Amino acid sequence: MLTSSDDIVTLTQDKTMYSEINGLAEVKRIPLTNPADHSKSIFSSIMPRKSGFFQRWISAFFYIPDIRIKWLEPLKQALMEELARQEYDCLLITSPPYSLAMIASQLTMELSIPIILDMRDPWTSNPYKIHPTFYHYRKDLKLELTSITRIRYGVSAYQTLIRYYEKHIQNFNPGAWTVIPNGYDEDDFNGLRKDGFNNNKFNLAFSGTFYSHINKPTPVFKALSRLAPELREKILFHHIGNTQIDLQKMVSKFGLQDHVRLWGYLPHKTCIENLNKMDAFCFILDDKNKYSRNTIGGKVYEYLRLKKPIMALVPADGEAAELINKTKSGVVISPKDIQHICETLKTWVKKPVDYKYSGIEAYSREKQALQFLEVINRACDKKPVIS
Repeated sequence: MLTSSDDIVTLTQDKTMYSEINGLAEVKRIPLTNPADHSKSIFSSIMPRKSGFFQRWISAFFYIPDIRIKWLEPLKQALMEELARQEYDCLLITSPPYSLAMIASQLTMELSIPIILDMRDPWTSNPYKIHPTFYHYRKDLKLELTSITRIRYGVSAYQTLIRYYEKHIQNFNPGAWTVIPNGYDEDDFNGLRKDGFNNNKFNLAFSGTFYSHINKPTPVFKALSRLAPELREKILFHHIGNTQIDLQKMVSKFGLQDHVRLWGYLPHKTCIENLNKMDAFCFILDDKNKYSRNTIGGKVYEYLRLKKPIMALVPADGEAAELINKTKSGVVISPKDIQHICETLKTWVKKPVDYKYSGIEAYSREKQALQFLEVINRACDKKPVIS
């Protein structure tokens, strides 16, 4: 396994997860000084300290498709050295970062062994991705379409991404691609205790990062603030994860200091243990963003496995809504429909709702590993789907 060195990883790292691959795979780290350091030094005087969005905007302004573009040269060199040292049947390249899709495209043209590109997130059609200007979007889109055109074996976490390529790439062959969604590890849920918080509250949780432009908790906070005081007293909203907005300020704005608990980032196992104590979950995708229909979010699959009601504040015609409806695991509500959110909370607090949670097992990592094995066998044993 080739990956980056820790010094260019800007996301919060969960060191406890390293133990899960200990001894199972050889990991080689390719170092590179983080080019973001230069940007930070230049713009530190004008960047708001807590503006995660602005920092990401600056990064997106200077680096297309992403800041890891500077990592491709040392990565390719290390990869070619590894291929010279040992014989391999195929290469599996996972994106994002999207620059890795570019190198997958290059290697498909240069190497004789099969290259499999695994797209865990949409690229330019990703609602979380920032394009500072239309020029940045067009250049990024051109890189994406050019790269994907050359891919002979593709995996996507989303069916909507394959539909997007069918629409935008002439002679695109969907038969060369396999949909393997995100999911959950069954081992993470073994031995979980069944006790709750014992706080006489209805505990509603959001797990993951809040971003300012796509999934702010405003709909939930508005709904809580509009509930009758005696009902609001029975509800406690939990956030587990990072945030790129000032949540404390937002909580104060809606007068919810006694109704919101902010856990911050927790190690994965601890996060699962806390989620298991909740009464219900929610996740949010702002339906004003047309690309919100193209994603779901990895934590949702852990919600499914815990089999507790899910309030999906998402576009009704998107892939996230399709998942909730298909699995019969909760209710889909437009983020703008505050009254519907209020009514749902009233119902859930008064009486537990029994959802079916149909077909949850299909999203286990074991099932997904078998699907990946099928893709690898097809790539290694047969001629490419695309000539």
